[in-house]
Amino acid sequence: MEKNQAILEAATALFLENGFDGTSMDEVARRAGVSKQTVYSHFAGKEQLFAASTRAKIEEHYPENVLSRVGAHSLESDLRTVSDHIAELMLGEEAIAMFRLLVERGGKGPDLAELFWQSGPLDMLDSLKAFLGQWCERGELDIPDLELAAMQLVSLLKGGLHYRLAIGLVDRVDRATLDAHVTNCIDAFLKLYKSGR
Repeated sequence: MEKNQAILEAATALFLENGFDGTSMDEVARRAGVSKQTVYSHFAGKEQLFAASTRAKIEEHYPENVLSRVGAHSLESDLRTVSDHIAELMLGEEAIAMFRLLVERGGKGPDLAELFWQSGPLDMLDSLKAFLGQWCERGELDIPDLELAAMQLVSLLKGGLHYRLAIGLVDRVDRATLDAHVTNCIDAFLKLYKSGR
């Protein structure tokens, strides 16, 4: 497990530093402090390693994972916790670097965009749909289309901040700005879907 974690961390860093094409399994092995044979014993190839490093980074932020560390639950507090984690993930330096990598490489096979989508964001949406569905079952949310609502929440959380970060207009988002942004997103989402509104 320690070697696997070291390989994933090394791969993530190298993909972001050098791009997909500029990263080799030899470099991953050196950065991780393991042999190339060890890397291949864990991952069949660079595509599988890219997918695994993407999944490992994103699954930390799945709603069920972040909420498992919370004691008391309410719609507003859970939605805040989930939204905070999603916003921090999408607006963080690594996510912006990955976005730029995918845009820069677009269309050059193997299809990294599809590999990336299938390795984390798609599961994140499924996890978010399940989270929202639980609050619908409890009668606190009224959502006719969970997939649409999950996409809307993600889009709200990305907002204009993601665009400004992606084009380099700003380098990072400070905590106060992020907190205010998440609050506005939650308010807008609840106006759409909270039962009784």
